[in-house]
Formats: sequence, structure tokens, C-alpha cells
Amino acid sequence: MSYKNIARLVLQQNRQFSRTAPASSGEVAEGYKQLKHIQEKFQKPDGKPVFLKGGPMDNALFSLTMVLSLVGLAGIGKLFYELSYPKKDD
Repeated sequence: MSYKNIARLVLQQNRQFSRTAPASSGEVAEGYKQLKHIQEKFQKPDGKPVFLKGGPMDNALFSLTMVLSLVGLAGIGKLFYELSYPKKDD
């Protein structure tokens, strides 16, 4: 068998694997319908950022993140203040 024939055989096999199955009678899988519904929910132009479109749980987690970030920044500010002005030993 020559190299040309081997290459032709490999290309022929690739074409067979890359073909898709013919579409069945217009039916769409249930999982695909659910995925499309979720995509529509996240793509709705309602002015919300995408990380808040998941519902009330997303709002709660975002608020908790912001509060903990502010607490951390306040702690850093306090640390800087204490290190800048150490307590005097009398």
C-alpha cells in the first residue's frame, strides 16, 4: 500500500466520523430546551449584571462579598494605623 492510498484512506475515515446524524422529526431534547431557557434568562436586557441574574441567592452572596470586603479593608486600615502610631510605653 502506498502513502497516497493510506492518506486517502485516513481522510475518508475522517469524513465519515465528522458527519452529523440526520435531524429527527423536529424534536428537540428536553435538556436542550432547559438550556435555551436558562440562556434566555441570562441574556435578557434588564440592566442587571450577569452575576446578579441568578436570583435572590446571587444578590445575597454579592452583598455578603461586599460586606466582607469592606470589613477586610477596615481591618487593613486599622492595622496600618496601629503600625504607624505604636502605643507608647510609659
